[in-house]
Amino acid sequence: MTPMRRIVVVLSIVLFCIFLSSTSAIDTHNTQSNSTATTEDITLQDDAFHGRRNLPFIEWWYFDATLDNGYSLAVGVHVLSMFSRGIVSTRLTLYDQGSLLIKNYEKYSLRDFSASSEVPSVFIAGDQIVYGSIDPKGRYVYNVTMKTPEGAVSLHFVGCTEGWKRQQKTGDWWAVVLPRATVTGTIIIENTTINITGTGYHDHNWGVSPLITLHFGWFWGTCRSSNYSVTWAQIYQTRLTHLPIMVVNINDDGYLDIPAETIWFSIKDITLDHFRRVPRFFNIETVTEHVFLVIDIKVISVDYTQLLGFVQYWRYQVRCTGTIMINGDMETVDSVSLMEYLRFR
Repeated sequence: MTPMRRIVVVLSIVLFCIFLSSTSAIDTHNTQSNSTATTEDITLQDDAFHGRRNLPFIEWWYFDATLDNGYSLAVGVHVLSMFSRGIVSTRLTLYDQGSLLIKNYEKYSLRDFSASSEVPSVFIAGDQIVYGSIDPKGRYVYNVTMKTPEGAVSLHFVGCTEGWKRQQKTGDWWAVVLPRATVTGTIIIENTTINITGTGYHDHNWGVSPLITLHFGWFWGTCRSSNYSVTWAQIYQTRLTHLPIMVVNINDDGYLDIPAETIWFSIKDITLDHFRRVPRFFNIETVTEHVFLVIDIKVISVDYTQLLGFVQYWRYQVRCTGTIMINGDMETVDSVSLMEYLRFR
């Protein structure tokens, strides 16, 4: 067994033991949790590396883009540390009309990872993967580069609206730095370089304790109209206890945090996928003083991955259709985006 594989196995066992030792404390009442988290403005430093010194933590940066040529992609960097030992992983996934073209997953030791605690700047094995800054117009801009044996991406993200962050009830932070961005750059497939344009998204999670594996899991997704962008999540503490989250951004403007008690989320078209019940159709709705929103989310394709030996992860290609109205200004939603379903058990 290689040293890197040994570390992965040990970390998986530790996380699984934490899960087993605490399952008796999990609440199984069929009640909806009340949200006490508030959404806040972000700074560039929020997207820098946080860590937790010698304490166990998980931290990750995620980018995705739906491109004008029918391609879509996701890029991620994950850091998992258990008492100053751990692994760093990178992921690059590329789709063409929902069909998988590239699915690359690489693991590194923590010694190969370096990142600034002041600005978004991430290096792995000497290569800069992420660099973020603020341009003269006050927009958040990012360069994201990743090379794999199967292909490579070099992407430039320019923010279209204000980012936000929120501290979850579990104490960890979720920052949606780019709820919507224009994306330009190149992708390389089989030595062919393709110039691309499209629409992107970026978020960052930090301060995440391994105890997050005590949760059942979550759904997450985005939907867009011409000027509005919706970021939503349905977090399950148990199979029956859940917390909905929704924030609506306006291009070249701010955001509206939707109260949890006004968010309706439903699923249907359940199928079996890797011995799990996995939905293929979703609906999100809200009615508040300022916002009316009804969106259907239909699955185009699904890509499954198992993480750390026990985490079940499905990435969806979805088509979002519906209506968003803010202060009487109505827009139609008809767009393709990425979505995820993650289960710890």
